[in-house]
This record gives sequence, C-alpha cells and structure tokens, in this order.
Amino acid sequence: MYNSIHILHSSHRPSLDRYRPLRQVGLRLSAACLCSLSIGLWPQQAFADESVAPDSTQVAPSTAAPAVLIDKLAEVDSVANQQDLSTLMGFYSPDFISGDGLNRKALQQVITAFWQDYQDLSYATELVAWEKNAQGYVVETKTTITGTQTLDQGAVKLQSTLHSRQHWVGDQITKQDILAERSQLTSGQKPPKVQVNLPAEVGVGEKFEFDVIVDEPLGNNPLLGLAIEEPITINNYLKQPQLKLELLPAGGLFKVGTAAKKPTSEWVSAVLVQDGGITIVSQRLNVVLQKKQVGQSRK
Repeated sequence: MYNSIHILHSSHRPSLDRYRPLRQVGLRLSAACLCSLSIGLWPQQAFADESVAPDSTQVAPSTAAPAVLIDKLAEVDSVANQQDLSTLMGFYSPDFISGDGLNRKALQQVITAFWQDYQDLSYATELVAWEKNAQGYVVETKTTITGTQTLDQGAVKLQSTLHSRQHWVGDQITKQDILAERSQLTSGQKPPKVQVNLPAEVGVGEKFEFDVIVDEPLGNNPLLGLAIEEPITINNYLKQPQLKLELLPAGGLFKVGTAAKKPTSEWVSAVLVQDGGITIVSQRLNVVLQKKQVGQSRK
C-alpha cells in the first residue's frame, strides 16, 4: 500500500450511522469516469484541471479533425446518454486495455454498476487533439459527467471530469489512458463548498500537499472529515474504502503525503461533513519518474 496520508486523530469518533449516504454513495468516483472512456471530455468549469501536462505523444489541434472522427465521438456521446450498454461496448475492442489495467469485461462491469446507481446521467464531449497513424487515430479528449443518485436521505449530485487519450483502430477503441480526473459528490441542503489544491502529478518518492479548504467560516457548525489515498487497481475500482470521520480543528483538511517509490496512479479523496450536508471530492494523482532520474537511467 502506498497510503501516506494520515487521518487526523481525535477522541471524538462519531458513528457513520448519522451519515449513511456516505456508505451508500462511497468514494469510487472514478467509476463514473470510466463510463466515458470512449468519450473522454473535460468541461471548462471551476473544478476543471488546466494544469495537466500532456505526455510525450504529440497530437494535432482538433480544429482540423476529420468529420468522420467528430461524428464517431458524437455517436458515442449519444449512446452513453441513452445508457445503451450493448451498443456502447461495441465501441471497445475485445482486446481493449486501459492504463489502469482494466480489460473490456471489467470495464463493462464498472459501467453496469454505475448506471444502476445514478439517474439523469449526462455525458458531453470535447475533442482536444488528434493524430492519424497507420492503425487509425490517437485521440485526446475531455469529458464531463453529471448525474443524480436518489437515496432515502435525499439526492446525491455527481459532477465528474476526465482528461483522457484513446487509441482508435477502425470503429473501436483498443487502449485508453487517463491523463487526469476529478470528481465531486454533494448531498444535503447546504453541503460544504470547498477549494482543492493537489498537483496533477509528482515525482516518485516526492512529498506533496493535499488541501481541501472550506470556503465559508465554520462558526459554531463543527466540521467532520477524513482524507484517503488509494492506489488505482482493478479491485479498488469496485470496492469501497473504510470511512472513519474525525472532528477537524480547522476549516478543512491539510495533509502532506509521500508519493510511491515507483510510477503509478493514485486516488486522493476527501470527505467533509457538516450539519448542512456532505461533500466528497476525489482526484487522480499520477506518480511519474523525475526527468533527472530518467536521464540518469540512460547513462
């Protein structure tokens, strides 16, 4: 385990029975993003991450994209909005693999579970860049997903954003890499409004800061919360982490973590609870080799 963010310790250990929506909603926000692997849009919104640096693959601006590619992405958008699983999976090659290790079967399982939980889902797509090669196209896209989950305690609203790169061969996607992602769940009449500070990527073994700051003064309204860091694995896509809320002595979460000692991707998440509602945020943290280390390894 690469979990290096420590939960605040406190003698006040409230039961999660008061916050049952947390257990029902869970923290697997990235499962929502997986439903748009073939779409891959990142909306221009307050929660979008414009600091993500693309990798060494060079792709052309989307302004010159061929009509057939634009139409194909629009078609996938339409199928996802209709929650037509059979048609959607037809866009994925039998040999599909994601950068997180998901194959076609696992992807279908994740999408099925997600669509069962959320109603009124909406997918939208923006083509950022593309490149034609001998096999087909390498496409970089940005995706937003919004939706609502109805529970006995009330509605839970989802807003998720994804920046990804897909490899198209013919009419099917053979490979998907997620460059960045952020998601947010809110529940209640007045969920905490937060600002999140977390780098999109860090070097192996480096320390990083994770700050989730509540915008409004706490006053006499106690704030409960916790931070969780998880490696991104196939098993973690479907399981829910154990949650133990702690009383926070300040207006948010302020954590220092240490990145893994090898390249990987992690979910860094925060749960914040007040009497007015619940806010859950999650962001992908990519752990990469530092340029200096890469250069040294080639000597």
